[in-house]
Amino acid sequence: MTGLASGMDIDSIVKQMMEARRAPLVKLQQKSLGIEYKQEAYRSVSTALVDLRNNKLQNNLSMSSAINAKKATVTGNTSAISVTTSSTGAPAGVFNVTVKELGTAASVKLTLAGSGEADKVKLSSLGFTSGSIELVDDTDADPAKHKKVSISYNSDDTLQSLLNKINNNKEANVTALYNSSTGEIAMASKTSGKRSIDFGAGTPAGAAITNKVVGKEGTAEINGLTMTATNNRITVNGVIIQLNHETPVGESSTITVGTDSAKILENIKTFISEYNKVLDTLNGKLGEDKYRSYAPLTDEQREGLTDKQAELWDSKAKSGLLKNDGILSQTVSQLREALISDFGPTRGFNIQSIGITTGQWHEKGKLVIQDESKLLAAIENDPDQIMQLFTARSPDKPAERYTKVNNKDSGIFTRVSDVLMESIKLLSEKAGTSQVSTSLTGTFLETSLLGTEKRQINDRITNLNRQLLALETQYYKKFTAMESAINKFNSQSSSLSGFLG
Repeated sequence: MTGLASGMDIDSIVKQMMEARRAPLVKLQQKSLGIEYKQEAYRSVSTALVDLRNNKLQNNLSMSSAINAKKATVTGNTSAISVTTSSTGAPAGVFNVTVKELGTAASVKLTLAGSGEADKVKLSSLGFTSGSIELVDDTDADPAKHKKVSISYNSDDTLQSLLNKINNNKEANVTALYNSSTGEIAMASKTSGKRSIDFGAGTPAGAAITNKVVGKEGTAEINGLTMTATNNRITVNGVIIQLNHETPVGESSTITVGTDSAKILENIKTFISEYNKVLDTLNGKLGEDKYRSYAPLTDEQREGLTDKQAELWDSKAKSGLLKNDGILSQTVSQLREALISDFGPTRGFNIQSIGITTGQWHEKGKLVIQDESKLLAAIENDPDQIMQLFTARSPDKPAERYTKVNNKDSGIFTRVSDVLMESIKLLSEKAGTSQVSTSLTGTFLETSLLGTEKRQINDRITNLNRQLLALETQYYKKFTAMESAINKFNSQSSSLSGFLG
């Protein structure tokens, strides 16, 4: 314990003497924290750019799927048929359709020699004794080619159990219903088409098979050709036509297949939305207020504040770190140029020519669909040209007087992707951010400019801490020596007083 001899608060004195000496250390600690805050600010931008380029933009680069998507519309008799297009798309075209005959499903009825509630009556009481019943598809005239499905059961099973087995059997492909008041089982094919079904071996004695209906295929005349419909459905050139009812005499349905302009428009709107989010992030960082008097808090400084006070201080200390940043400013400028530059050999063909602008000055370059009808008309008139405007990839180096940013042979997505990649690289070189990750918690590359600067500062902090510790030890040694001298003096004084007394 110090200060016993002198009565002085040695710890407080040493602490006060060290405070002035620690001032340079505090500044270095704040500078290191400031670099860390700046790296985090750069990372929030970098992850947004990586997400736009590698996730959102790559999805839009596959706009060909939207271009290939076709929309089929029906005019004339719109109730006789329903139309969809297959997932692989369909070529543009016109089909004139007349439904001649709807297909029907095969069916048969079995009247049992008894009745009762299906979930209570046992099969044995209805004459089922063989342990299985056959469902027969006897469409073919040759009995040897009849298809048979055997449904097994126990004599103690209920009728409902047997019905469930029939309905769940995919090979049988039938639906069985039971009328408890009449004891009738009605069985019908799940699909329409040429088929005849029956009950075969295992049918209980005394049961009557009636109302047997042979199924048939539907037919329709499409552009003068008679076609057969399986399950009342015909697929022609990727167009799926569902027959709903026979077409009245003198009427027909006309199917027109063309590009799904709404889907392309939706893709463009999605890109604009995602692009504007990133632009908001960039412009937000560039214009964020900076508070120079709010240096980062060290651990010791943070101890003297409440959690709320520290939180407010941190928000000020982290604000404006990228204000007017060169990399961000360059990115915004190049993105704007990439978007508004002409594409292809036609002078003036760009997003502005199809109704998309970069908005008012206060919107800071955000994309706006100023004339949606103009954009939709451009898509409908030449969807392939619109796809090229957005997705074309130049196989060669840009022609003279052009760069990747304004290359007239590259589409908007390609140019934007190139700008983003360049910015992502610059951010990685400066702040050590990842070029592929969208994580906000990843580590920074120590070889970056800020990483190197932070490492050098931390080395200085380590050295200065070592020097301060040595100085503090030296102070305590001097005070210890003083305490020893006072103790010695007090001891001598006591001895002298005793001698004289």
